[in-house]
Amino acid sequence: MLDLDFNLNELNSKTDEELAVLGKTDKTAAAVLISRFSRLVFIKSEIYANSETDSDDLHQEGMISLLKAIEAYDPHKGVKFSTFAEVCIVNRLRTLSKKSVRDLSFAERVDEEAVDVLSVEETPESIYFYKEFFSELWKDICSVLSLTELNVLTLCVKGDSYKSAAEKLGMTEKSVDNAMQRARKKIRALMHDSN
Repeated sequence: MLDLDFNLNELNSKTDEELAVLGKTDKTAAAVLISRFSRLVFIKSEIYANSETDSDDLHQEGMISLLKAIEAYDPHKGVKFSTFAEVCIVNRLRTLSKKSVRDLSFAERVDEEAVDVLSVEETPESIYFYKEFFSELWKDICSVLSLTELNVLTLCVKGDSYKSAAEKLGMTEKSVDNAMQRARKKIRALMHDSN
């Protein structure tokens, strides 16, 4: 199926963002990226499966969402591919999971429509809601992190290494690592509470 006369080591050394750009035209690059994110799709499909939805069906839909994320990803927007892909996958799975439950309340339907606009389709409305979603998420993250954790997270999200962040903030690498671990834990708790 795939043309095997390629340098797999070269592709494996590329970032997710580089692979996403290549994956639009190169099936092998897309395959490498899919292999990196297949576990995420599996885990998310298990989370959103319920008595009305089969996890296998959700897994297939998650993989389709991942392919659509590769097609729609724009590195110039400053969002990491992993973040973009996860939002696309989760939104699709959440929507399917909710649609499978017959007696949705009106509030759930409104929420479902808001989730749908965060899909990979780029309309002016979806771009607005996508930015609004991340703006609110960032405010929530800022509210739970200490100033040190926020500074470390901001530098690392921008691509600084722990060493570079430590130098800029006048900290040790270990302190930066500890701050990132605390930030991740708080963000996970925040995301868990919001679901």
